[in-house]
Amino acid sequence: MKKTVVATALSAALSTSLLSITLYPSSALATEVITVIGSPITLTEQATIVPTTNTQADFGDQLVRLPGLSISRNGPVTALIQYRGLFGDRVGVSIDGVDINGAGPNAMDSPLSHVLPEPGLTATLYRGIAPVSAGIQTLGGKLNIQSDAAGLFSMANGFQGNINTSFTTPGSAQQFQSNAFYASDNAFVSGAFMYQQRDKRESGNDVEIPNSNYLRNGAKLRAGYELGKHQFDVSYQTLNTNESGTPALAMDIKFIDAAWYRLGYQYSHTEDRLLSISVFGNDNQHIMDNFSQRMPMTPAMARQNDTDSVAQGINATYTQLLLSGTLTLGVDVQHHRNNSVITNPNNAMFFVNNFTKVERDTGSVFAQWDIASSTYESTLGIRATRVETDAGLAGSNMVMMNDAIATLVNTFNSADRSQSDNMIDIAATTAYHFTEHTNIVLGISQKNRAPTYFERYTWLPLGITGGMADGFNYIGRLDLTHETARQFEIGLDMSFSKWTVSPRLFYQDIENYITGSPSMNMAANMVSTMMSGRAPFQWTNTDAVIKGADITVTGDISGSLSLNMVASFQHGNRDDIDDALFRIAPEQLITRLQWASTLFDSPAFFNVTSELAGRQSHVSMLQNEQETAGYGLVHLSALWQVTPAMQITVSANNVFDKHYTPHTGGVNRIMNTSVAVGERLPGAGQELQMSFSYQF
Repeated sequence: MKKTVVATALSAALSTSLLSITLYPSSALATEVITVIGSPITLTEQATIVPTTNTQADFGDQLVRLPGLSISRNGPVTALIQYRGLFGDRVGVSIDGVDINGAGPNAMDSPLSHVLPEPGLTATLYRGIAPVSAGIQTLGGKLNIQSDAAGLFSMANGFQGNINTSFTTPGSAQQFQSNAFYASDNAFVSGAFMYQQRDKRESGNDVEIPNSNYLRNGAKLRAGYELGKHQFDVSYQTLNTNESGTPALAMDIKFIDAAWYRLGYQYSHTEDRLLSISVFGNDNQHIMDNFSQRMPMTPAMARQNDTDSVAQGINATYTQLLLSGTLTLGVDVQHHRNNSVITNPNNAMFFVNNFTKVERDTGSVFAQWDIASSTYESTLGIRATRVETDAGLAGSNMVMMNDAIATLVNTFNSADRSQSDNMIDIAATTAYHFTEHTNIVLGISQKNRAPTYFERYTWLPLGITGGMADGFNYIGRLDLTHETARQFEIGLDMSFSKWTVSPRLFYQDIENYITGSPSMNMAANMVSTMMSGRAPFQWTNTDAVIKGADITVTGDISGSLSLNMVASFQHGNRDDIDDALFRIAPEQLITRLQWASTLFDSPAFFNVTSELAGRQSHVSMLQNEQETAGYGLVHLSALWQVTPAMQITVSANNVFDKHYTPHTGGVNRIMNTSVAVGERLPGAGQELQMSFSYQF
């Protein structure tokens, strides 16, 4: 790790602090309520990760009820969160406080693919502008997925556990998950195990969706110990993904072996002072290819990409009361390393040293003040971040036989590949209590994002886009500068009788937005044209504007009938040319009615969900993006609490077997399937699922 980053961060660590998170647990393995101390509760939204209700392997389907959030999907285990028109690396995702550094440059092992459910696991989205304490580079928002240690320490003493199973047809989908937990007066130990598999998925017209298979298993161990004012918490997780399809990308997953760990420590000096330190890391081995699960055009075009990644980090925070609020100071240090080598199993001489010893070192410090009074609640924060990146030498066996490739290698290897970005984030949000039942929410921020390693260091034109999957080859640009987004938000939180209504309007102007523009590199253009028949794009700094709105409505229609509604709309444009941003989700309205009743004297809940998506005609002409039609789906589900320990869930998704193509679902890249190459991948047709859960 580079000394300048480490020295800056460690010197600040001695005087830093953090926003503390508290869970209010139940006495059993049940859903818990999460509250962010010092941050207005009206500014956060949450969902619970429940293994018996997911229809996608990576649990991305459980998050779409959060306002402004949608999923961009390239395969069954490759969910990329899109929030208010921004997705991929622009949206921060942490799992139990660990920021995952994926091995695949096309986000096949996206952060959501690393989620393994355990009791009380919640996904908390900072609605709108995330506070600076939420993490580094939260330009596109932040999603925290965690089961916090405070809740586990508060569990009842003794042993308890649960078993969950679910089966879905068609496609022979199976999921098994178990948890075990033991607590004493000052310690706990927990374990979780998961197995998932599916053969295929079918669309509404009974057409098999290409390469919709997956196979995964994983385990997680966790332990905690309290000694007076000291609290220790350690976690280790391993998750193995075997052959799984990614039809929107040029390759499929052969395997992903992923592991992450975290050691947490808290010291409560007094009731109003808290020191937290967290050491974490993850290690991923990932192989993808274009021949195990699909047929390459010729044996000479068979490719295998061996990738690996390592991440290590430490953060320290200190929180104390200040005046009428809470002051939080913090420091974060992270080190990432990535490698990638492309080979051909039919040609032992062929190789491309795609990314070699690519390193990214980040040092960041922040200060945040949360203040509350009888008339308002505010969060004010500033964060300073430095990101340093570097890369090793490029190489390929094709240098001796192709002058254009030799030019690309020589140009890259002779260039100064060491780059740095210095960024200042500022965020201010206020909830003003206008009346007893109405809050006015205002927010303004400046957030930044440094270029990813593939945006800078892709020296050979390849289809590497971080999961954008537009089908074009891309080449990197060493002199890219960081993105700077300035965002404004205004909204209301209104409550009356048994109803709450919460609308938001937002506007975001992004300076130096990184996207693809036609390449002017003659050598890269020659290579790309030879390989794919068309010139590549090059990552470029431009400008962009994203604006939109989202609204949530919740309430009780009667004593046993409730309604929950989430509507979202976003519109994105480039400023340098008259063109839309690529793969932006259309307007969406999700409405759920829930009826609470009894069945054989046991509680039962019946749900009807309507999912409406609008037509997306505002598409990127430069990237040959296709328009998509709107659609409407109906889903039914029922939950029966047979006994306090036993629960049965049945569901029918897409009840009317509607054929549709989600705009964020990508296009097919696989030949000789029921879906033509270049056509939109269809969504799943009617699926029936039965789940069983037992607590002991």
